[in-house]
Order: sequence, then structure tokens, then C-alpha cells
Amino acid sequence: MTFFSRTILNIAASIFIAGSASAQSESDFIAAFSGDWYVFDSSVRTGQDICGLNLSGKKAGENQLLTTKGCTAPLSEANQWAISEGRIIISKDATQMAVLGGSQFRVTGDMANSKKSIVIERAQGDGNSAKIAAALRKHTCYFLGFTQKCAVAEDLKVPETSGETKENEIEVLVTLIARAQPRRDASAVGNIAQGTTVKINQCLTASDGPWCSAVIGETIIWLGMTAVRLNEWPILTFRAL
Repeated sequence: MTFFSRTILNIAASIFIAGSASAQSESDFIAAFSGDWYVFDSSVRTGQDICGLNLSGKKAGENQLLTTKGCTAPLSEANQWAISEGRIIISKDATQMAVLGGSQFRVTGDMANSKKSIVIERAQGDGNSAKIAAALRKHTCYFLGFTQKCAVAEDLKVPETSGETKENEIEVLVTLIARAQPRRDASAVGNIAQGTTVKINQCLTASDGPWCSAVIGETIIWLGMTAVRLNEWPILTFRAL
């Protein structure tokens, strides 16, 4: 696989919370990140309702109170959250379950003792879902890469991965920015050339569509399956082979 990249960045830097000037102290961060959050990926919900988390401003011992609704285990067992060194820590009592970073609208990270990543968002997402939805309303379909051909249902299927050893392949339809986390404000770690075949090992669905991860050398990269080209055209950036 050809991987054209800049010098690989330290991906740990990508999980720090992007705080504003008005959110410098711990209490300001807690106020900024408190409230309702959601996991849009269907694998995390117990029924038809979206998995929801409420990050309360109320104390639960040394941390803040957290409640969940409609989420599968182990996330359903989370009951506390905190801000530590610029990251959101989700825990069950004193046991850390996830370390997340991002913005006040979308945070990402990995579940502890698991290779499964998670995206937790506000109800409206981080704004990118609205841009994609508006482009779709105007043009009525996703275009295959930079072509004028509309994607069909088969193209739009999220690549399937099951277990920890099975990998699937995708065809990259554009020169695509690889991110260190499944969000568009995460650090760019390189570019994947159009026409490249990539073996992916995990996919999840966020408010702005599916994201899939792959391992390049020792670096984990994330690729967004949909995008808006030139603020106009809704495109499919890759498809399963």
C-alpha cells in the first residue's frame, strides 16, 4: 500500500481538548462539557434509541456524576467523569473506562482494555453533519469521489469487520486526509492516494457518517467515508471492495 505522508505526528497530541480562552480552569471546563452527549454508532445502543450520556455538573466523590441511557456494556456501567490534563476521563467508580479528547461538540478516544474506539457527540454533532445534509438535499446523492456518478446502495455500505483479527479492504476514491482520531479537527497524519487499497480493522458511525481505521506501520489512522467537496458536492471518499 502506498502511503504518502508528512512526518508522522505524535498522535497523543490529538486527544487534548481544544479549550477556548473562556474555559481555562477545571470548573470552566466542567461547565463547558456538562450536559447531554450521544453515541450515534448502532453497536453501542441497546434498542432503537440512541445511546445517551449525561455529564452532570454535580459531584460524585472526587469526580462528576455521569448517567447513561440505552447504552450497551461496558459504557452503560460508567457513572463518573472528570477533566484531567486536558482530557475527559470516563470511569466506573475509581476504574478508568475511557480517555477522550476533542471539542465541546465531539470527543473521541478508546475504551479501556479494548481496541474499540468511541465517538461521543452533542445532539447536533460538530457541525459537519449539517453541512453534509445540506449538500445532499441540494444534489440528492453522494458522488463517487470527484466523478459526476452517483453512488448506489452497494457503494454506501459500511465495510464490515468482525472480531479482532478479520480485516476488510476499501478502495480510496480521492486523495484522502488520514486523521489521528475519527473527527475532522483531529491532527492530520498524512494523505492516502486516490486508488489506494487499504486494509481496515474497525469502522464506526458518527453524526457525519462512517469512519474506518487502519494501521500504517505503528500508526493508527482514521478515514472519514463522506465529505463535502469545495463546500458544495457531497462525496463518497472510499468504498468497500
